[in-house]
Amino acid sequence: MPLGGVVLLLLGGTVAALALAFVYIYAIWYIPFVYINFLLCIGFGLMLGYGLARLVRAGKLRSPWGVGLLAAVVGLVAVYLEWGVYLTLLFGTEADGPGPNADTTTSFSPSVFAALLAQPGQMWEAMRQLNQTGSWSLKGATPAGIFLAVIWLLEALILIGGVYLVARAQAEEPFSEAANTWADEETLAHPVGFAHDTASLRTQLESGQFHALTPHLTTAAEEQFSLLKLHSVADDDSCRYLTLENVTKTLDKKGKPTQSTATVVQRLAISSATYHELKKRFGQPPADNRSAEE
Repeated sequence: MPLGGVVLLLLGGTVAALALAFVYIYAIWYIPFVYINFLLCIGFGLMLGYGLARLVRAGKLRSPWGVGLLAAVVGLVAVYLEWGVYLTLLFGTEADGPGPNADTTTSFSPSVFAALLAQPGQMWEAMRQLNQTGSWSLKGATPAGIFLAVIWLLEALILIGGVYLVARAQAEEPFSEAANTWADEETLAHPVGFAHDTASLRTQLESGQFHALTPHLTTAAEEQFSLLKLHSVADDDSCRYLTLENVTKTLDKKGKPTQSTATVVQRLAISSATYHELKKRFGQPPADNRSAEE
């Protein structure tokens, strides 16, 4: 966990959280469909997590536990910032006439926003009052009280959880301490036979029986096969890893192909000799292999 990388993650993550908080709050403010707020929240978390993952990679932070902790902190900051933006817009709301059916407009005040961020107690009191009255309706009902608090809590958990999972996943990627760089990932062009008994194949691969990997040759629209991914660093022969994913291709009711994947083995350490052997066996597409044989 280099200090420079930690600072980069926290500062860069805060800037990204602020920008995405504006996008997220303005989206849920002006899009009239309340039920898509859930998807917007997921998008907020994943986009911020992706941004943090890029910072993790740039800062060479390779402790999954440490990155997960820092990502959770940035996620909490994001929740705080998006509430600041939301309450600022709420305080800037004005009606153009009397009655509940009057049109309303809002404006964003940087000074109000800064004051809210600087006074957590004031923000908490505003949230408490808002919780008593509610701020949006769905099919004539206005959520408030405990029910609304649960919704807010779920929103925060979704946001923080997305940030945590995506950022931590980058820290779990292979890294060469000798070359001081992340490993490159390459998906070999020739598919591998589908692993029906994943537990058995995993045991074979972990014991070095790589002959269990066989070529897959058919190209039907609906089929099952596996993809072999190799992770490597050019200047470090000891940094070699293997990932195997089962792939299932199907056709939907409209005849369009869909594809789903499931991991069989993830980042299994292999020798340099095994790495080159697998590249030789599965590095070329099936058509190229058949042409070479002919």
